[in-house]
Amino acid sequence: MATPSKTKGILLIAGSDEAAVKKNAMARSEALQPSDPMNVEVIDARVDTVDEAVAKIDELRAAILTLPFFGGGKLVWWKNVNFLDEGVVGRSATVKDALHALLGDLEKADGESVTVLISALALHKGKSFNKELLKMAETSHFDLPDVRKGGEREMLQLIEDQLIQAGLKPGEGAVDRLFASLGYNTGALGVEIEKLLCYLGGPGATVRREDVQIMVGGKRDVLIWDFCDAVLMGDARAATYLLSQLLAQDESEVGLLIMLSGQIRLAALGGMLKEQGLMKVSKRGNFTNVELTAAGEAILPKKKSGEPISTFNLGNVVSKSSHKPAKAWFRAIDVLHRAYRHIIGGTADKVRTLEFAVIELCAK
Repeated sequence: MATPSKTKGILLIAGSDEAAVKKNAMARSEALQPSDPMNVEVIDARVDTVDEAVAKIDELRAAILTLPFFGGGKLVWWKNVNFLDEGVVGRSATVKDALHALLGDLEKADGESVTVLISALALHKGKSFNKELLKMAETSHFDLPDVRKGGEREMLQLIEDQLIQAGLKPGEGAVDRLFASLGYNTGALGVEIEKLLCYLGGPGATVRREDVQIMVGGKRDVLIWDFCDAVLMGDARAATYLLSQLLAQDESEVGLLIMLSGQIRLAALGGMLKEQGLMKVSKRGNFTNVELTAAGEAILPKKKSGEPISTFNLGNVVSKSSHKPAKAWFRAIDVLHRAYRHIIGGTADKVRTLEFAVIELCAK
């Protein structure tokens, strides 16, 4: 087959940011609408099995080859395609063969008689069909930040930018709290910003961490991180309130101790690195920047994968715990260990033991 050339007849919108892919594909489909609404064919290609994928490929081929009865241009939207990646269906030889056979029909999309719009929820650029499709199509990519390459900072920047675009001023901790609640869900981000606008009375308002906590909330694990943050910042009132909420949801006392211990250990490690001149932590707007010396990097604990722990998380912990020296956080580890022994040994009331430990940790 001759090398295909790019044509205005094929438009590809793809990427890991599902919300952005859907939004932009919808906008392009509206812009490409032919004068006769009967000349639009939409094929939802989200599938679960190989047979379904082959059927959706056949539907696209038939749609390209079937011209409108009354003439005029035709738009075929192959939407939500989820088998152009390295998933189980995408790796199937049967699907690969069907996609390869599709290439010849795609070349018939000239942008006048037929235009094909493809929105793919994931796309592996190394696959044979995808390489050819990328050569043929006008392509737009919308990918989420890569967690493996420090994507947390990119996502925080995206959240801050969207708050500012909506006319809101990000206050201390608001961006971090939104990220903790929503992760990389860009679709939900827009909805939550709309809620914050209504709650705060419209553009011009400053979004505080507390506002996000009230309006956005979060899953159970987000409340646990809120609890840990309150302890790190020495906010006894917030810490005991969040603790009571978590216990009312039947959260395990031991589980909370373990989660809190992990954050306290990071605070002790970070404090020690700072005091020994092995790490610098600075704030740039709403972002925490961490700089480690080679000796500091060598001290960082390793994950099971062998990679060092995230400096993003370490920096956030240190920024919240820096009001106390490292030795105070090393003593805090002893406080939690003592509380753990009492709870496990059954020598004290679990709830009261945890409450007293939290109050002791929050004390100046």
